[in-house]
Amino acid sequence: MAKKPILFYLSAGHGGADPGAVSGKFVEADMARVVMAACRKELLAHKGRTYKVAYPEKDGSGMSLAAHVADMARYKAKGYRVVSVDGHFNAGGGDGDEVWVWKGTVTKSRLGKVLADLIIAELKKEGQNTRGVKYTNDLYFLKGIGVPVLVEYGFIDDKTDRKGFDTKKELEAYGKATARALIKYWEKYK
Repeated sequence: MAKKPILFYLSAGHGGADPGAVSGKFVEADMARVVMAACRKELLAHKGRTYKVAYPEKDGSGMSLAAHVADMARYKAKGYRVVSVDGHFNAGGGDGDEVWVWKGTVTKSRLGKVLADLIIAELKKEGQNTRGVKYTNDLYFLKGIGVPVLVEYGFIDDKTDRKGFDTKKELEAYGKATARALIKYWEKYK
């Protein structure tokens, strides 16, 4: 029996009326949209792909977390293996990226850790240090279908950390790094 196709579901956390973290001119929701748009573009440009890509927020309107989880469930009902990335930026003291994974079912946690490690490795190539993989069952997005991860790309209120992503080009590089990680995941599990 053939495996179901993989669908990469991309979310630019926050948006709409919720800007997320703000530090001076840096707004989390705007930054996350740049990252996820670049990720989507890179995924769609990959030759030989058999995966699908969904990015329902590409117009910048934002969706609620509940709407994302329901949307992922619709894709699963259509026969896809859903692998989702919710992009964020941290604030409140600290530096480096961190990737949050569901702490629950063994398969979801194991596959989430594989994806988290791939994302962290690709972000390191862009010069970002890491706070590592974190586990929780408290983040609503991670309750979603399939293999969801939530990426905190860095701290927008840390000047040293922000030097790695304070331009559009650098944000796009983070998106491309995320796409490379997703492609490696697909190559492993297609």
